[in-house]
Amino acid sequence: MLSVKNLSISFQTDEGLITPVQGVSFDVKPGRTLGLVGESGSGKSISTKALMQLLPGNSSLSDESEMIYRAKDGSEIDIHKLKKTGRAIRKIRGGEIGMIFQEPMASFSPVYTIGNQMIEAIRLHRKTSKKQARALAIEMLAKVGISSPETRVDQYPHEMSGGMRQRAMIALALSAEPALLIADEPTTALDVTIQAQVLELMKELQRDLDMGMIFITHDLGVIAHIADDIAVMYLGTIVEAGPTADVIHNPKHPYTKGLLKALPSLAHLQERLVPVPGDIPSPNERPKGCPFQTRCSKAIEGLCDQIVPSDIAITDEHAVRCWLYAPEADLRIEERASA
Repeated sequence: MLSVKNLSISFQTDEGLITPVQGVSFDVKPGRTLGLVGESGSGKSISTKALMQLLPGNSSLSDESEMIYRAKDGSEIDIHKLKKTGRAIRKIRGGEIGMIFQEPMASFSPVYTIGNQMIEAIRLHRKTSKKQARALAIEMLAKVGISSPETRVDQYPHEMSGGMRQRAMIALALSAEPALLIADEPTTALDVTIQAQVLELMKELQRDLDMGMIFITHDLGVIAHIADDIAVMYLGTIVEAGPTADVIHNPKHPYTKGLLKALPSLAHLQERLVPVPGDIPSPNERPKGCPFQTRCSKAIEGLCDQIVPSDIAITDEHAVRCWLYAPEADLRIEERASA
């Protein structure tokens, strides 16, 4: 339902042109969830905001970028070619592709009730009267597990708890019955109990609506629970991608391995967590060669620090962008050993 190819995003800033996303490609299938994983600054949110044409005015996409979306009516739309303020993209936003933003308190308008904002979205994408739209809003609030939806629909965002606002945000995103849902770290600000409830709710709604989903997070534990496929992002590129079980149980890229080692384990509660060493570089200070080589303990001198690796197939569905799995790496290691 969605095919993204060679997505590169640049921003014109006072410091010059920076490119935080370079050559990103991924597909989303109907009824399946793609998990985008990586540290803050990896380019996850920027990549998905490009799908909604929500990037600021100083941004630009490369000519090679392609974002083909198959609409509900079966037509194929290249989102890259749509105007940011045109009628065509407004039809896609919310109607075809819904989005749950990171912080619902900042996403809802504080001066309108939750119901007012939901009714506006429903009437924008579905042919209903105001009365019917209100009934649908109440129905969606009930579906996401909000008690007394007939009362809550007339409340303002500040009158709700964090978990309730997050559920209301999900209800708003799903009110127009989108075919694809983008969830940008929807559980980050929630406690563990509410987080589990929200994840179960999203899985249930996805099954009911046969909806595709892109789930953005830095938590591989959450991804293992909800995603069918994983794309691991680092410094604006996808370094490993494949089915969730393959990537979690057979990680190949040193960065993916580092993220998994940083997860706490119930079986080893006394052990210290092992963080990924160093910090993610700024996009305007992108290292030469593999973007992860400055933090990688297995970097091959003269190869990883000079040449950007290409995708290497581990299986038909599992690919990694790392020189350790290329024939060139074996040659360099042999040369260093003989020297």
